[in-house]
Amino acid sequence: MKNKLTIPLLVFLCVLGCLITYFILEKEKHRNPNEIKIIGAIIPLTGDYAQYGQSVKNGISIAFEEFNNTNADKIKLILEDDRGDTKTSLSALNKLVKSDNVKIVIGAVPSGITLSIAPFAEKEHIVLVSPTSTASAVKNAGDYIFRVCVSDEYEGKAMADYLIANFRNKTIGVLNINNDYGNGLKNDFVKYLQNNSIKIPLIESYFSDTRDFRTILTKFKTQNIEVIYLVAQKEQSLIYKQMTEINYKPQITGSTMIEDPDLLKETGNISDGTLYTFRSYNSEDTTIVSKNFVTQYKIKFGITPDFYAASGYDAARVSLYATSKSKY
Repeated sequence: MKNKLTIPLLVFLCVLGCLITYFILEKEKHRNPNEIKIIGAIIPLTGDYAQYGQSVKNGISIAFEEFNNTNADKIKLILEDDRGDTKTSLSALNKLVKSDNVKIVIGAVPSGITLSIAPFAEKEHIVLVSPTSTASAVKNAGDYIFRVCVSDEYEGKAMADYLIANFRNKTIGVLNINNDYGNGLKNDFVKYLQNNSIKIPLIESYFSDTRDFRTILTKFKTQNIEVIYLVAQKEQSLIYKQMTEINYKPQITGSTMIEDPDLLKETGNISDGTLYTFRSYNSEDTTIVSKNFVTQYKIKFGITPDFYAASGYDAARVSLYATSKSKY
């Protein structure tokens, strides 16, 4: 069994919607009253991040259906597949801005891609609303760059606080993927531990195409690292399996990415006992908006929406609200 530590979610979507509305109003003062408004979206529907992108897309679709079914003035969605690739994402954003004349774009999904396209969005005064880009650097990416998820600062601190309270006397190491997401969360986590006089004898990073982790894991085993903070993505199942192969059984702690159905499917009970942080989305929440979203999602897709679907839904609702109130 995996145990998750829920991070409190800041209630800020209404304020965010107002801010985004302001920036859209500043961008365009006039428009043809008969023109259909458009929102763009840049989501990975193929490639390594397709699983997350599909959930985000599904959440977005529910929000658009709700809005267009209850409002006389319809808003159109133009969706671009960035394949989880930076160059493709930038090309997609350029197309949405230059050819489709959008003023607001939902995306990107990975932090690294959001940060890579942010300068162009900022230069063109295009509002960018990421559903899931948690990297701390996103908050400084520009005046037109927003997100509807909490920063890695909160997630890193939450796990650091937990380890300080429960594993202070254990040797703690860090293993993270070498990208904007992995490095950002690692840095936030390490900073909070070090500020509390907790030493970290081993920190190792790896690239996303790594498939053999035995050498790295042997370092952790040799240095008797008892607790590993793992910041991984789809490759995490390989890490669990190869730990078992070298007969190494540390306490694994991790990030939201542990909440991946494929991990349990591919590793069986190897991941039992993992402790991880998780953002506070609850599919059983009884508030009207949440309950309606989950109900409609189940009807349309036959499954319970996950965090990524809920984040896509939130990003779309904020974007739809802002667009409907703007004059462009």
